Amino acid sequence: MAGGKQTPRQKLIGLMYIIFLALMALNVSVEVLDSFPLINKSIEQTNRNFEMKVNMVYDDFNEQRLLFSDQHVYPFHGEALYVKNLADSLVNYILDNRTEMLARVNNIPFEEADTLDLMDSKRKDNYSISSRFWLVENSLDPADRAGGPGTRAYILKDMINSFKSEVDSIMKGHNQSIELGLEVEGPFYLQGRSVTWQQLTFDRVISVAVATNLNRLITEVKNAEFDAISMLYELITAGDFRFDEIAARVVPRSQIVMVGDYYEAEVFVAAYDTRQNPEVVVDGIGRIPVSGGVGRLRVPANTPGSRQHSGVIRVTSPAGVVEEHRFSTQYTVERPTATVSADRMNVFYIGVDNPVSLSAPGIPTENLRPTISSGATLSRQADGRYIVKVQPGTTEVTVTVNALVGNETRNMGVSQFRARIVPDPVAYIAGRREGRIDRQVLVAAGRIVPRMENFDFDMSFNIASFRMTTTIAGEFRSYASNSGAFTQEMIGVINNARSGQEITFRDIITQPGADGTTRNLGAIAFTIN
Repeated sequence: MAGGKQTPRQKLIGLMYIIFLALMALNVSVEVLDSFPLINKSIEQTNRNFEMKVNMVYDDFNEQRLLFSDQHVYPFHGEALYVKNLADSLVNYILDNRTEMLARVNNIPFEEADTLDLMDSKRKDNYSISSRFWLVENSLDPADRAGGPGTRAYILKDMINSFKSEVDSIMKGHNQSIELGLEVEGPFYLQGRSVTWQQLTFDRVISVAVATNLNRLITEVKNAEFDAISMLYELITAGDFRFDEIAARVVPRSQIVMVGDYYEAEVFVAAYDTRQNPEVVVDGIGRIPVSGGVGRLRVPANTPGSRQHSGVIRVTSPAGVVEEHRFSTQYTVERPTATVSADRMNVFYIGVDNPVSLSAPGIPTENLRPTISSGATLSRQADGRYIVKVQPGTTEVTVTVNALVGNETRNMGVSQFRARIVPDPVAYIAGRREGRIDRQVLVAAGRIVPRMENFDFDMSFNIASFRMTTTIAGEFRSYASNSGAFTQEMIGVINNARSGQEITFRDIITQPGADGTTRNLGAIAFTIN
């Protein structure tokens, strides 16, 4: 575990864990049982907040890639994405098994357990099923009931240690250290006796407490991910003059200006320092206002045609030396035209919400009157953007933008888009698609999970059926499932598989998606370690 002083947030998480363990050790009443769902809701909200903060850091990385060369940003960005993959794999394992445990405890389907509110759990105080689920099932030693090799608790502990080791190695590679938390090695004590982390966490612990504690584990994982990628982002040092070059930047509000409007632009040095206001002088105009390190240029646009402005930015370097950086910008003054742009792709996808931005220079958005061709609908959102929904069978969509100008309606332009079905998802098991795998990891995964890759829309698929094939004693065998989950027969075959035996999952068919189509996801194959 990496050293370093704990942050207040990490101290708070640690304190919550101590209180949590104390509660789990009590012979709790119904009232206390009902307090766990409340704690769980608070933890779930914390996890959602962490997810937003983590995504903001990844967005910051992408912004840095736009400002500077990939060679400068990539070493840190690539490592951050690797940390993300590690964290996602660990979180997915926790969530999948948490849901499966709740399904077993409450004797309900996996899909229902996935959205179960803990307050609605009928067997909150049950611990026999949850203890067996984590500490006994799949054990390589049938006599061991303490979470030994092969059990879900043992695998989870190994994954946590692997996650910490990988993150710690990345930090040490930059001579950095952070407090990761996620302590699983102990020593731990329960009622005066030494126990393992597996026993402390799962042995005769009521199911509602286990479910809540697993969400707390996710909090620690996301906290560790956030601290690690934040440290990697800080190493870019974008706010200091440590780059090979520093160049002037001009960001106009618009490259197209209507007659009677103004040309507006922000003029700054990238990366700029908000603690220091540079001096910005525009040729023929003089000094312009500067606030927060950004100069704002505002020039009247009276007649159509091309325009050019140039000038100098004077900024004081960390060494106290005044440096000058020349800049120039060009823009065109034109009469009104309409713009229709799909926010995410150059096509509209059938069955999903396609965000669209509509604009016409000089025309307020509330004065736009867009229409759409048959086979699709166009609806305005509260933020001024639009959502296009395309019906199955449509191949092309036309958006016409009219605008209310004065007392009349003018046609501002027409844009055409192709309509396409969404791409196929990609099938994964235990976060992988091929290669060597431990049989207990394969069994613990328990299902095929379809994922949308490189697709910005919020859309998911469910598996309708698949076949598992393998060769046993020289004979080809095939097993069918009518869902995304492994059947008991499949699990038995995997548990009895020999080292080097290849197991293939093929004919992976999805249920109809939002566009009404089913997909065949092909085959994925693994070799048993």
